[in-house]
Amino acid sequence: MLDRKRKGMARHLRLEYKGAIYHITSRGNERSDIFRDDRDKERFLEKLAEIVEEQHVLLYAYVIMSNHYHLLVETPRGNLSRFMQQLNTSYTMYYNVKHDRVGHVFSGRYKAKVVNGDEYLLALTRYIHLNPVKVGSMSGKGVEDKVKSLRNYRWSSYPGYAGIGKLEKWVDYGPLSELAGNYAGKRWESYRFFVESGLAEDDEELKEVMSRSSKAIGGKVFCREVEKEYRQAVEEKRAGTDAAMRRVEVGADADGLLKRVCAEFNLDMESLSRRRNVSDGRLVAARLLKDQTSLTSREVGQRLGLADGSGLGNLLAVASRRLAESRHLRRTVDKLSRIR
Repeated sequence: MLDRKRKGMARHLRLEYKGAIYHITSRGNERSDIFRDDRDKERFLEKLAEIVEEQHVLLYAYVIMSNHYHLLVETPRGNLSRFMQQLNTSYTMYYNVKHDRVGHVFSGRYKAKVVNGDEYLLALTRYIHLNPVKVGSMSGKGVEDKVKSLRNYRWSSYPGYAGIGKLEKWVDYGPLSELAGNYAGKRWESYRFFVESGLAEDDEELKEVMSRSSKAIGGKVFCREVEKEYRQAVEEKRAGTDAAMRRVEVGADADGLLKRVCAEFNLDMESLSRRRNVSDGRLVAARLLKDQTSLTSREVGQRLGLADGSGLGNLLAVASRRLAESRHLRRTVDKLSRIR
């Protein structure tokens, strides 16, 4: 991984690999509010749900505050950067249009710490879910007030875990619910007890664990290994290349992928390069070429008869809307993605 500089600012490196679990924090620029009203929060969650599915990311927990958000995610495909770029960019575009503004919404790059396995996941979700009652005016309230406020807070995955709200289809409750089942009682009751027991006092052990490393959350050995890998990546001087991307799987064969799309949608190869063609088959081809191959945006555009990257961006925007509307089309994309 390389420490690249752009306009004099050092860019932090990312450790990315398949199956990595991350605690992600993203804050507003200059700590300003990035969610001004409920509609902003609803729109962010709509985009999060869409992109989690599109990028095949597993979302285990989340909370939205007025000027930042927390996510706990797993990346089976080693695509953290792509997932986060799409999420923050799409929300920035919405936010700037709605509030008639320009410029950055988020403060620099998000923070993403690699998380050690089961031992720390439950405690970390408690930290995430308690955010609404641990900061601001609620921090000085009594335990009963905090419990009431926590259970009524709409903008987190806690209600689903605690059995006091609906389950959201795009949150993966299974693994952490099983861990919570180690406590006595039903799983949601066990998890609710586990989280709310943290209201009376701070989790000093978790605080110590979270302060061990700027790159990882876990035991001392795990943190040392992550830091070592990070240092080794920095030492690999390969100009212009993010070492995180060297760990991602080799891209699919573009020709084979297009043949499968044509067979699935009963198309010929020539039709995929017709510029005015916005059929489902061409939209799926654009999405898969961008996500599954190692082609650049320009090269993907050329395969589809487009003159430049902006044309591909427009086509991908249409593809995203169609995928959001059609469960059948999403399943088709998923099926074609698995075939190599």
